[in-house]
Amino acid sequence: MKKRVLFLLIFLLPIFLEAQDKIYFAGIGSSYLIPTGSLKSRFSPAGGVNLFFGYKSSENWEWFGKIEYLNFNKENRERLKIRRNVNIAGREVTRNFNLPKLETDLKIYGASANANSKIIDLNFFKSDLTFGFGIYRWESSRSGYFDTLRVDTLGVTYDAVILKVPALKQLDWSGGFNVGLNLSTKIIDPIWFEVNANYKAVVGELWATLDLDLENISVFQMYEIRLGLKARF
Repeated sequence: MKKRVLFLLIFLLPIFLEAQDKIYFAGIGSSYLIPTGSLKSRFSPAGGVNLFFGYKSSENWEWFGKIEYLNFNKENRERLKIRRNVNIAGREVTRNFNLPKLETDLKIYGASANANSKIIDLNFFKSDLTFGFGIYRWESSRSGYFDTLRVDTLGVTYDAVILKVPALKQLDWSGGFNVGLNLSTKIIDPIWFEVNANYKAVVGELWATLDLDLENISVFQMYEIRLGLKARF
């Protein structure tokens, strides 16, 4: 008799668990970040990671907290140039100069409150409008630049621009927000695979450096494509 009861419990347990409304979830994701606006003038696409935990509050809404790390550590060499009028053999001409020695980065650490609003909810596929607001700690550094930029014309080299620019570091706190679309599909219960595309903005300010033709950046704008795994329980 005991064996039969045990067998029945083992048989019914998966069905019972499947029937429960799994209101909690947690997951991890990685991001591909595409800078836009003025941020694109300094950085190339970058990467990030995030962790999140949340719950389903109603049929149409989910709420979750997220911590994330974004790291822009690759310069946009196509944009990092200076434009100068120089005198060559008594004639003034305009030339563009590369800045190969310039190093700059931007690291962003954040915590945000987010929500998913249901669009489609099937047993194996879900889609949501997602949005959130958060606070971010960011740090930026720019190397000093001490160099003489030269022009070679008809075998004659001219000292065109002499740069003496000290290094710069910034640390600050800023608010930010994101809005986008989230798609998720069940791999095997309780694991889901997620694809998220959103627009993200952090209201921070990178100061201008006029000697390097670096303009002020007042908002860190980017598009984020995030891939992740979520467990529902």
